[in-house]
Amino acid sequence: MRLQQPERARAVVGVTSNRLLVDGVHRDWLRRKYVQALHRHGGVACVVLPTFDAEDAGEAFATTIMRRLDGVVLTGDESNVDPAVLSAPASLVDPDRDVEAEILDRPRDRLAAVAIQSAIALGMPILGICRGLQELNVYFGGTLRPSLAEWSLESGAMHAEKPDRPRDRQYDAAHSVRISSDGALFPIARTIEAQVNSLHNQGIESLAPALRREAWAPDGLVEAASVIGAPTLQIGVQWHPEWHVSTDLLGRQLFRAFGEACVVYRGTKNH
Repeated sequence: MRLQQPERARAVVGVTSNRLLVDGVHRDWLRRKYVQALHRHGGVACVVLPTFDAEDAGEAFATTIMRRLDGVVLTGDESNVDPAVLSAPASLVDPDRDVEAEILDRPRDRLAAVAIQSAIALGMPILGICRGLQELNVYFGGTLRPSLAEWSLESGAMHAEKPDRPRDRQYDAAHSVRISSDGALFPIARTIEAQVNSLHNQGIESLAPALRREAWAPDGLVEAASVIGAPTLQIGVQWHPEWHVSTDLLGRQLFRAFGEACVVYRGTKNH
């Protein structure tokens, strides 16, 4: 069911984009499924946040944009996180290697760093999805396994994309997750076990001290984490709740809870 909000109460959420390089032309892009899920099930309006080149990452306009928002969504992507760039977004690197399709997206890393830093400083709701969870972990000092297949063949198979299936079916449930009964996710999920999809090569190795484990896979991999002591909902999940959200109860509950947190945050700003 679509969540309706009066226009004056509708929260506005920033959604992170990715950098696409085609024929030497740089483009920012994201999949519409994020926007559709946020609008239809979170009840929020969305704006697309642009990626940053190194020379723009420290500009004040980024903070200006964030102050006008009521929440931020860190979307997924095929590219791997570059911890060095995410930790120091204004640092200069070889611009010719900033973007490599499905491998590297440093402009996105810079955007994630700025968005997370601003959202934490402002006490703003955060929803990280797949890469977004990994960004949260790296931002707070955690580490990632560069390849789950190298960690464990069984884990690699469990979490990897299923290229032999049609794209839509690749986002079917792949494994179960156990949900902590005393965390931030349990009141949303209202269950201690759920089935989730899984399409990622990297995964959390060491969880950042500032994050709390909210859910984990049968192999022990962290599947969801929240910011400890957060004044609002600040959480990331390793799966993609946006893909089959119309038929996935947990996905609908997650987007609804995030949307409600954004409305509350909007109210505190107005007062």
